[in-house]
Amino acid sequence: MKIQFLDGEKLYYAFFYGKREVLKKRKHLNKINVFPVADGDTGTNLVLTMQSIVDGAKVNPYVSNVSHGMAQAAIMGSRGNSGIIFAQFVHGVSEAVRGKKVLSLKEFAYAMKNGVEHAYKALSKPVEGTILTVMKAWANALHAFHDKASDYVELMHHSLAAAKTALKETPKKLKVLQKAGVVDAGAEGFVHFLEGAARFFRHGKKPDLTEDALPVLEVEEDLEKTGGVLEYRYCTEALMKSGGVDRKSIRSLLASMGDSLIVAGDEHTFKVHIHTNTPQDVFYTLRKCGTYVEQKVDDMKRQYEDQYGRKASIALVTDSTCDLPQEIIDRHQIHVIPLNIHFGETRYLDRVALTPAQFYTMLDDEQEYPTTSQPAVKVFKDMYEHLLRTYDSIVSVHLSGALSGTVDAARLAAKDVNGSKISVIDSKHLSSALGLIVQGVAEEIAEGRSHDEVVRVAEALPGKTHILVSVDTLRYMVRGGRVSPLKGFLAKMLNLKPIISLDEGASTFLGKAFSSRGCLQKILRIIETHHREIPIRRFTIGHAHTEEKALKLEETVARLLGQKAEFRINIAPVIGVHAGIGALSVVYLTE
Repeated sequence: MKIQFLDGEKLYYAFFYGKREVLKKRKHLNKINVFPVADGDTGTNLVLTMQSIVDGAKVNPYVSNVSHGMAQAAIMGSRGNSGIIFAQFVHGVSEAVRGKKVLSLKEFAYAMKNGVEHAYKALSKPVEGTILTVMKAWANALHAFHDKASDYVELMHHSLAAAKTALKETPKKLKVLQKAGVVDAGAEGFVHFLEGAARFFRHGKKPDLTEDALPVLEVEEDLEKTGGVLEYRYCTEALMKSGGVDRKSIRSLLASMGDSLIVAGDEHTFKVHIHTNTPQDVFYTLRKCGTYVEQKVDDMKRQYEDQYGRKASIALVTDSTCDLPQEIIDRHQIHVIPLNIHFGETRYLDRVALTPAQFYTMLDDEQEYPTTSQPAVKVFKDMYEHLLRTYDSIVSVHLSGALSGTVDAARLAAKDVNGSKISVIDSKHLSSALGLIVQGVAEEIAEGRSHDEVVRVAEALPGKTHILVSVDTLRYMVRGGRVSPLKGFLAKMLNLKPIISLDEGASTFLGKAFSSRGCLQKILRIIETHHREIPIRRFTIGHAHTEEKALKLEETVARLLGQKAEFRINIAPVIGVHAGIGALSVVYLTE
């Protein structure tokens, strides 16, 4: 079959066959993924990116229409380092074919070269020996041979040979590939994409577009340890509607925050990808550059441990209302699912997109008072499916069901995935009370307890855990709708300081005082009485951006109980929305 001109329909089908070929090789690509991080997901990210493009574009006679649909879908659905580079390549191709119905061989070669140039420009520091190198070698071959080839079949045959040669050379350009004895995974993925497209040009058969639904993306059981210490821990991505800041300026703003920085897209929509240790700073900086459409933060350290270095056969999951120091979370390899904080139309992932300090600054600066929402069922489902590829079972402990639907979302996801291997626990608590419960469960897992034994402990700990919160002002509860304006006004006039606790998971007023000092004295008397009746074996201090007062409270409680605090922590932003700046809490666990 001779194809001398490429129309929109043929472009779409060539892309479909390319995606199909990458899907077939996905597990192998994951296995050889060592650059920029050996997190075993390059094949998966490329497939998901290409699947988004296929799903988002429509078959149309005009090349320009199909290509435009692909470019828009590519930016919206791109995943990972290679996926976003590929998306920007597609975007560059789309710009080059604007207004065209068909492409000659020469026009095709020019469009592909433009795509490669766009891919290079998206990166702050392009690295040779990657997908970029193979893209460039292929585009150069197209340019050199387009006037000699009789049709697309011949052109693809010769240019594909150049791409394969460049792929073989990638270990010579990157020492990490040479050391691991592999070629670059993204580069090989692009070659497989070209192989699929070339196959279509040879046989010209229209595919069944209902085929190739993505399977469960399982991890290879024989993955070998190929990575090392991560310089940057979090793979951070943001999809944004542009606020008028150009991509060069965005790269400049983020350049010092990590590596693998990519800024892809156009004047309307752009996507940022960066490996960083401070995703909160990335998002806090980007908020001035546009409006967030989507945020994603993958903990590559935890992903790596799940595959190569898990400490137990039971995975422990909680949510971001669980106030625990990162050191404890890392020690026990706890997986944390973030809730959502909304400032107007902008959504932030709790903790991972905003630090408490950043949040409390915004709390007073932003005109609209923030609201919160639970994670989607799909977020839990994705986490559970990921963990069950390497863990035997999961214990998932979450904030009080009386305060949020988070635990219900977790239960729905568990039922949908494999309920027999997942136990979802309503802690009936939040903040550092949930933190102490999760810490206790983690210690049971570390001791090698069975799944059922761990669940029994998780169900017993809430009844032994107590939280006492001193709210400095009801202003934030009034703004958030938790307290009526009239009650807030009266409390302000009388200088009332309420003490809030939890009863069967629901918030309750335990007492009040007419000063902050009087409020804390009442809390201390409650603790002292409780300690005499049932000894307190652990306590923590939580605070909403009031470190100095928290330290003094910690010292006072420590003297009272004759023991040190487990930890002192700035409470999660999603809790601070309701407690407000200045809130203090004492959480304790009895025998």
